[in-house]
Amino acid sequence: MLEKLDKRDKIHLINLIGQRSNNTPNFALLIGAGTSASSGVKTASEMIAEWRRQLFEESKSTKPFEEWLKDQDFYEDDEEYSIVFETLCDQPSQRRIYIEECVKDSKPSWGYIYLANIIAHNYFNVIFTPNFDDLLNEACCLYADLKPMVCAHDSAVVDIRITSARPKIIKLHGDFLYDNIKNTLRETETLEENMREKFKQFAREYGLVVIGYGGNDRSIIDILDTMLKSEGYFPNGLYWCIRKEGKVSKKLDRLMRRENTYHVEIENFDEFMAELHEKLGLTLPDTVRDPYKAITERLNTFILPKEKIEHPIIKKDIAELEKQVKIFEQIITGEVPKKEIKEFDRLVPYNFLGDTEYRNKNYKKALLYYEKALLQNPNNLEVMRHLVYSYIWLEDFDKALETSENIIRQDPSKFMGYQSKGSSLIYLNKLEDALANYTQALSLTKRPVQIANILMSRSNALLIMGKWEEALSDAERVLQIDPKSEVGRINMCIALKKLDRKEEVEKNIQYILPNLKNKYSRSCALAVLGDKKNMLKQLKMAIDEGSGNRVKAKFDPDFADYREDPDFQKLVYGK
Repeated sequence: MLEKLDKRDKIHLINLIGQRSNNTPNFALLIGAGTSASSGVKTASEMIAEWRRQLFEESKSTKPFEEWLKDQDFYEDDEEYSIVFETLCDQPSQRRIYIEECVKDSKPSWGYIYLANIIAHNYFNVIFTPNFDDLLNEACCLYADLKPMVCAHDSAVVDIRITSARPKIIKLHGDFLYDNIKNTLRETETLEENMREKFKQFAREYGLVVIGYGGNDRSIIDILDTMLKSEGYFPNGLYWCIRKEGKVSKKLDRLMRRENTYHVEIENFDEFMAELHEKLGLTLPDTVRDPYKAITERLNTFILPKEKIEHPIIKKDIAELEKQVKIFEQIITGEVPKKEIKEFDRLVPYNFLGDTEYRNKNYKKALLYYEKALLQNPNNLEVMRHLVYSYIWLEDFDKALETSENIIRQDPSKFMGYQSKGSSLIYLNKLEDALANYTQALSLTKRPVQIANILMSRSNALLIMGKWEEALSDAERVLQIDPKSEVGRINMCIALKKLDRKEEVEKNIQYILPNLKNKYSRSCALAVLGDKKNMLKQLKMAIDEGSGNRVKAKFDPDFADYREDPDFQKLVYGK
């Protein structure tokens, strides 16, 4: 739809944001839920997928899920989020508790870190958001040494002045800390009066850049439409950033037909903010670029005024802190005596170093760092999970199983231990036990992304066992959650092939093959098609990229038909 309307390149928008007069921003910013996805907050689509399944279970319908879903009035309605949320949570306090649970473990992603620094350099001064999380404010405080003015109440927004130099974060639908957040269809039909007027006031002074927001609630989209039909608003235009191949609501499509509106294709929030930050010529603050220096300087503020302190307890603690900071500074400069290094080993970011090596597929080094990170924090489940997969890619499956069982002992209420144990058991050829652990993992999470990942693993186990119908069912459930899942579609095709539904196999593989960039996934798809020559070519490149792909190929059901093939054995087993 939007391709027929005014489109601008992201570089064009970046250049416009960078053009300021007297250091005054040209644009305000509106960020939606999509900006928080990489920070660990559920997206609206994830929530909807979860709620659909919950309503289906409550309905006790005997119909298949897909058939039942298509019969529901709310299905794929632009207002589905609000309608279904109100159906499941009767009271505002229940909705607040749900939102609070969704955001409690979130941490600012790179996009928020870049944005905080962009705000610190005054390329944006006003940020509107319907989000309930506190990620932007947290990023500003932690990484940019900023204290924005945060307004989540209609009554308080009146006092916010356009001319104020302090950054302003205006929460159009409230904050998760309060019961009066706006979620339901009735609540999101209109903005409260003061919020609406303040929005209009800023719109007379600035253009507007929109990122991560689908425009599915009337309160914001209607006021934007009203302003765009009138003169004097958005003097620098309205630029709506949309992910490539992202779905566009009917409301947004209508809005973008107004004068003075442009749409911009981006990959995602994090990547756009990284490119904007780079093009603006900004350097990350020391809190990110040189965190040791930043921490030392912050601690020094407690030390320097010590001569004014008279209380003996405070003086004692300052002296201890001063001693620690001096050694800390010596570590940074490399001047610390060797005998002191062990004492400060706890300060080394082994988790970060492990993640870096893991991403680079240096699993032996990653393993060493993760083991040290676990000594620093023996209860870190995420480090344990990375340890499991480091052991797997190094083919130490018994150690992977032992670590998975340790995760379960640490917290039997979390899904990740059972999922990791299931993966370890597959490589040990204990398939029934693997299935049981995947099923237990599924019972411990409601997040669609996590459910899809577990179902993909379970479908693999079922394929190895030759349980084609069950494997097909799990793969189809994956695609219900994520229609773009490559692994889900390939697993579905393996099952379809074994069930002699070859036409469907051809259709589905040809559907995903042109866009399959991952070499290992391409080799799997080509294996299902029976294209041995190109399969081996792609698999060799995948193995050259990372030794873990060789381990996967030894067990993956995708290559079951090639286990005895001499060329496959030479490539994968070195025979």
